[in-house]
Amino acid sequence: MDRQVARAAWDEGEGSGPEGGGEAFVTATYAGLYRWFCHLTASPEHAADLTQETFAAFWESAGRRGPGVSTTTWLYAIGRNLWRKRLRDRRSHEPAILDQIAAAGRSAEQGALDREFREAVALAVARLPPELREAFTLRFWNEFSYQQIGEVQGVEPGLARWRYFAARRRLHGALAAWDPGREQIPEDPHAKSRES
Repeated sequence: MDRQVARAAWDEGEGSGPEGGGEAFVTATYAGLYRWFCHLTASPEHAADLTQETFAAFWESAGRRGPGVSTTTWLYAIGRNLWRKRLRDRRSHEPAILDQIAAAGRSAEQGALDREFREAVALAVARLPPELREAFTLRFWNEFSYQQIGEVQGVEPGLARWRYFAARRRLHGALAAWDPGREQIPEDPHAKSRES
């Protein structure tokens, strides 16, 4: 797990720079942070820029991390702030299509359907409100705990959990047309009564 390697690398050198474990920390956390930004921005170029900016800001803030806050959580909290600032600066966020993944051995028709589905997922995730999108991507793709998500977002773990499930519910609705068995699933009467 990247976070365990990152924590061990950081503990060895306590953030004293590349010579004291800092380089190992970057190596262990870079790919996960970059993937998270790819899901948030839907742009590999923006994700790469944000990843670099996040690490630069992380090293500058080395002495400001509070007690009990893990280094990985601190890194992602900084990244979240930079991403939100970029959204505010741009005033609009136009989702782009995620990188197309070559599907070997697939028919042209199935390849086209796969591309359409990936585009629909990318668009549905991009349309989530920022707080829900952050919680969903941290949990689903980065496997953060609700405690860690809460620390990144500055909220209680219960609210982080609610945001993740609210995002899942919205995505289910947005992608319902892609579910071939949607007609066979009976509606939950308890969920319906809660909405009333």
